[in-house]
Amino acid sequence: MIRSVPKAVRLNSLPLLIAALAVSLGLAGCSVLPEKVAVQQLDPRIDGVPGAHGPTRPGRLGLPRPEADPARDANRVLVRTAGGRLQVLPQLRWVAPAPDLLQTTLIRYLRDAELFSDVTPSASLVDRALFIDLRRFELAETDDGLAAVIELDARLLDADSGAPVARLRMLHQAPLASAGATEVVAGFEAALADLAGRIADRLADRTADRSTANPPSD
Repeated sequence: MIRSVPKAVRLNSLPLLIAALAVSLGLAGCSVLPEKVAVQQLDPRIDGVPGAHGPTRPGRLGLPRPEADPARDANRVLVRTAGGRLQVLPQLRWVAPAPDLLQTTLIRYLRDAELFSDVTPSASLVDRALFIDLRRFELAETDDGLAAVIELDARLLDADSGAPVARLRMLHQAPLASAGATEVVAGFEAALADLAGRIADRLADRTADRSTANPPSD
């Protein structure tokens, strides 16, 4: 025989049933949803040495924010596969978008090196301006394993006339032991130090005579 349950009992039991169902679903969700990956912020840094690239040049150098394509104008750590596809390392991030990171690093390096009277992040009210097209800032899969890759195309212009003074095409590629945070930071610090030193040497050479125009590129 089936006995009916009083309506009051059914209503009183409803909140308990809802609570039990919520707990059950919550426990089930814990076993299905993926755990969040802890993100590490990477902050590669390099140091400039006063006088390393010669005496201080008079005048101000402007180094505005480099240009970059949308994929590299971000703080994601990219990996270019052997097949030419770009992937993202979900556990790593740069402390700033790659163009800002490169700009800040170069300005600090040139200021520390005391190559110019002043180095500013603007192209206004300067004697020379260095415009950079950042083409690669990523890890790359190579035949020998992972590598840190930075590629740029820069133009040094005379601020008064707008005439080209020098063109700098540079590529740095160095192997990495792994895609771990420590190895990535070390690899990019080496790459940035190499590029900053080469840029400073070229700037020192091309700013020795402000009358030089339309020189050959590197």
